[in-house]
Amino acid sequence: MANDCKVKHRRYEQVAEKARELRRWLGIDMLYTFDITKQIERLVGKTFGKLGMLHIDVFEDEKEDLAFVTFQPIFTLHVHKEIWLDARRGEPKSRFILAHELGHILLHSYYRLAFSDDERRHLTFVPEEERAETQANWFAEQFLAPDHLARNCQKELDLCLQFDFPGAYAASRMMRLRNRRVTFVGEACPNCGSYTLIRNGIESKCDTCGAMMCS
Repeated sequence: MANDCKVKHRRYEQVAEKARELRRWLGIDMLYTFDITKQIERLVGKTFGKLGMLHIDVFEDEKEDLAFVTFQPIFTLHVHKEIWLDARRGEPKSRFILAHELGHILLHSYYRLAFSDDERRHLTFVPEEERAETQANWFAEQFLAPDHLARNCQKELDLCLQFDFPGAYAASRMMRLRNRRVTFVGEACPNCGSYTLIRNGIESKCDTCGAMMCS
């Protein structure tokens, strides 16, 4: 099965916003950790545009990949039972795998893709903004440890303990957190009351609730 392919160009910020949108829709945007299997179960049976209704297949037999999404003939998230149960218990790597597959569902319609942390199976001849696996990893890290909650983490250990985040991905997540420090305007959001307004040209955006407002 293909583990990577060239997809629509998306900047990190665009992928991060997709992850935040899903967190808001699920009502978990202010949670540091959560049962990701229960959130996926809430999505099963929902219709995703032209993709149709999402199904889930928790399988026990041996397959090449432990988690993958198929879009034809039936839109399905396939997950090995061990991964599913480990994620339900809060095991960080399994949670990341499921969040990664959510990224494929939200971003990569009609591609049959599986999770892989083997760099040899990833594309290297296109920019990272056009790699399906890179985008899915970006989605996973923002879905599990979004900027507005993780920005105060000082060390990789803080990230792992507060968010049940896998240690193998903590260094790259911390690097992006340090590179994405934002400056707030110092005013309260009229929508949620948080002091997390960020100036964006002639508009301001709340980094907590996502509300946009003209300056």
